[in-house]
Amino acid sequence: MNWYRLKEAMNWIVIGAVTVGILVWAWQQDQGKETIVIATASEGGYYYEFGNHFASQLKRIAGERYNVEVRVTQGSVNNSELLRRGEVDVGILAIGSVSMQNLEMIAPLWKDYSHIVVRRGLNKTSLKDFENGSLILGVQKSGYRAQAQQLLDFFGVSEVGMKGSDLYFKELLSDSSLEGSIVTTGLLNPDLREVLFTGEFELMPVQPAGGFAFNHVFHSADAIPAGVYPSIIGPLPAEPVPTISTMAVLAASRDISDDKVRVILEALSSSDLRGQAPVLLDTNPTTDPVLKLLSLHPISEQFYNPNFGLNIFSDAMATLDNLKEVIFLALVLALAIFIKYRDNTQKKGSQRQQKIASQLFATFEELLKIERTLKETSDIRLLKQYEFQVLSHKQQTVTLAKSAGIELNDIFLSVLHECNELSTQISRRLQQTRIKQDQTS
Repeated sequence: MNWYRLKEAMNWIVIGAVTVGILVWAWQQDQGKETIVIATASEGGYYYEFGNHFASQLKRIAGERYNVEVRVTQGSVNNSELLRRGEVDVGILAIGSVSMQNLEMIAPLWKDYSHIVVRRGLNKTSLKDFENGSLILGVQKSGYRAQAQQLLDFFGVSEVGMKGSDLYFKELLSDSSLEGSIVTTGLLNPDLREVLFTGEFELMPVQPAGGFAFNHVFHSADAIPAGVYPSIIGPLPAEPVPTISTMAVLAASRDISDDKVRVILEALSSSDLRGQAPVLLDTNPTTDPVLKLLSLHPISEQFYNPNFGLNIFSDAMATLDNLKEVIFLALVLALAIFIKYRDNTQKKGSQRQQKIASQLFATFEELLKIERTLKETSDIRLLKQYEFQVLSHKQQTVTLAKSAGIELNDIFLSVLHECNELSTQISRRLQQTRIKQDQTS
């Protein structure tokens, strides 16, 4: 009974040990994988929401090769710093808010619109009206903040004495003393939609949007579509609101691996992600007049530009055209060397053939001498010596012909024929001589 209990316990121990071993192995495999780190922004914003959708697609496509991590950050400015320090692989940046120096674009994402959110009933008609008031510009190192600062500078509005400028715009819901906020974001930002849903706020136009865009290359005069935001008082805004827009892009440090970029582009182009993020653009960065000013990663260049590499071919052809005289002379020289080599080879071959022919003629003459003396010879020992010499000449002739690759030419056949004739004659003379000696004895 104890034996069976011990055996059962041992079985469970083995099963447990194997299970632990498998789990440890799986953990080690997971620990050995590289990680794709995505810098987004604060929770509640669209950068963060999209980052999670994007991470899900990356895990589905490359989960066996890479771990995926979503990093909460302060926004575009902070993301650009993290990229330059190599702390993240890719980050979402608003190109109108940060510099792309020493960074490479992987793909365009969506439009970020500047929303000037104003509490209803304040009769604010321009940013000048907020001087010495309360206007949220956004937390430091966020794209919100950088974009808001550009607008204030353009319209000549001082930030000094402005209450609540460093807050996050969602504080509008909890602090009624805050008059408004400048929020540059996509149309699907969850927190902005929550603020506007209350019906307590309206959107103030950016005027003149065209003038701002003219002076800022990475911005365009645009409009927030009518009715894009649901609210308890009806869709907002009632009519399109003139404003400016910039583009959010996925950027990377210059040392990101090509394989990571391929996986990222595959995830970005998946239909599942496009369904989750309908604001994603179909813009080709190689032809867009603004985006082509940015440095595009070479793998993205191949992805977006079907003619990528043709310029390399055309440059090579231009180089060949410039070197055509040199190339022509090189070909002439090569042809001359080839002709010289061929002539030398043929000459050497001809000399060798002549040498072999001379050796065959000499052998043939030796055979003729043997044939002439053979008629006067009846000595068995001398006949055997002739027989040996003929066989030796025959072997030498065949060996010489094989080593030289000689075909069955007339000289070779004549020598062999003479050898065979002499061998026959010698054999007959030996036989006759033996018969005479036997009769005499």
